[in-house]
Amino acid sequence: MGACESEALYMHQQIHQQIADNLLDNYQGQEPLANYLKKYFSANKKHGSRDRKSISAFCYAHFRDGEIVFPLVQNVSTEINVKQFVASHQEQPLLFIRVRPWQREKVIPKLIAAQITYQEITPTTFAFVNTTSLQNVLELNKEVVIQDINSQALASLLALVPTSMDQVLNVWDACAASGGKSILMFDYLANIKIHVTDIRESILHNCEKRLAEAGIRPSSVQVVDLVYPFEIKKQFDFIFADVPCSGSGTWGRTPEQLKYFKQEQLANYTELQGKIIENLIPALKLHGHLLFATCSVYQNENENNVAKLLATGKFKVVKQQYFKGYDKQADTLFGALLEKIAD
Repeated sequence: MGACESEALYMHQQIHQQIADNLLDNYQGQEPLANYLKKYFSANKKHGSRDRKSISAFCYAHFRDGEIVFPLVQNVSTEINVKQFVASHQEQPLLFIRVRPWQREKVIPKLIAAQITYQEITPTTFAFVNTTSLQNVLELNKEVVIQDINSQALASLLALVPTSMDQVLNVWDACAASGGKSILMFDYLANIKIHVTDIRESILHNCEKRLAEAGIRPSSVQVVDLVYPFEIKKQFDFIFADVPCSGSGTWGRTPEQLKYFKQEQLANYTELQGKIIENLIPALKLHGHLLFATCSVYQNENENNVAKLLATGKFKVVKQQYFKGYDKQADTLFGALLEKIAD
């Protein structure tokens, strides 16, 4: 690179840093940083893709650089190595994909042809630099699912759910969001009928579209607010409840939360989770299974909620664990598989 090019690059970086500083001066955590930046770039078309990446990088670095103070660290589960976990936030997590069944032989040649660098973690889990673009290379949802390595690891709990090709398993994805968990269940559980609900109609629309791309037709798709009691027409054999939470295990991707998350938010989430759990209990068959999951590291949202379920006398734990990502440039999740032992 010549002197003129180096000087031009330096000037561009200075301009981008100034734009980022101005954006951050007006940002108070009122919405996810990604949404805030998206709105700015939509209103300022003058920024090309390189400009957007550079400005965004400066914004995210603002929250990652220097000493990181993790909010409410006293509430983090004792299962978590706090020192390692907090330190991991200085590095952006990787992008992970899960290769769907029988698609591996299609996926690898496409990645090679596109000259995309990847790391093969397992035969079905590949890792990429976070900024890697795959949508024009692979058939997302049909061939692969963009899914954190520990979201994929929840399949180890699904493997403990009794299934049979002789009997249909009625499954409810109770907080479906974008549908990644429904695709995971479809790929790992035998002979299932999936029912999908969420509180957000627009999210459900996108979920249904994504499931169609994956070749999955759910038995029903409904808007349900689980905070309130609802009519139960039939009980389910298995409920996957990835409940709303702080997301504290994923703040490596949204580091602005390190500054703006507050105690009252944690209290609100735990209260919300308690109501959802209470309303889910009648919907599960006797000897049915509930997979309770969060992307949180706070004990209030995880072990404490499992303890509440056990206190009802209606459940026993099959297995519970943290899926730790702070040594993998990945998210940290919690999952607990419980069996209903009494009505």
